[in-house]
Amino acid sequence: MHKRVAAVLAAMQMGVAMAQPQAPARTATPAEQESFFDWYNANHEARGLLRPQFTVKEDAGKRGKRSARQVTAVVDGPAQRAVLPLCRQPRSVYAYHARARKDERWSEAGPPQTLVWIHHQPQCGAQPDNPVRLLQPLQEMDILMLLQSYRSILGSARLLMAGNTSCAPSRSRAFRLAGLDRGKDGLPVLVFESDIASEARVSVRRTRNELLPWAVACTAPDRQ
Repeated sequence: MHKRVAAVLAAMQMGVAMAQPQAPARTATPAEQESFFDWYNANHEARGLLRPQFTVKEDAGKRGKRSARQVTAVVDGPAQRAVLPLCRQPRSVYAYHARARKDERWSEAGPPQTLVWIHHQPQCGAQPDNPVRLLQPLQEMDILMLLQSYRSILGSARLLMAGNTSCAPSRSRAFRLAGLDRGKDGLPVLVFESDIASEARVSVRRTRNELLPWAVACTAPDRQ
């Protein structure tokens, strides 16, 4: 009796599972990955072992229409030693076009990027978990000083956030350094991302041998 009931329940659960729509793939399919390797090798000179990172983003479509699936591939070049202990690494991002011709299904998604981080060894070694994007060209010594001082700069910048309408709500949030930029006034800018996906831009001015926050600007998290 118990075995019969268990069998019926198992069959019902299987039917429910089969009726539920499958979640979209969160990574590129084998066919998409193979097409990228074919396209990349045909359009680039050999640069050692190719280890792209594939990501898939689902954009919700309009009602009654299927959501758009966006596939990207990220390729990081070899890390290069700059002024000690600074490391730089080139990064390229490519987008997939499913409906294009076979030899045109991938293209560069924007200009090449540069990642920077500090590593106190003769060789740069492996990329850290959260490398910082270099959004505008900066002097290597300026990059190094910003990476070494960003924590204390952020601590002082929280005082400026308190008096800024757009920054006050996120003043006490946890931030991580995401990028280094340059403002229209020529000052270097630290770009922080918070734990709620908001952004804080802190422009920095040098006073003697000290880097101090000069101005802050914040954007709310993207709720789309």
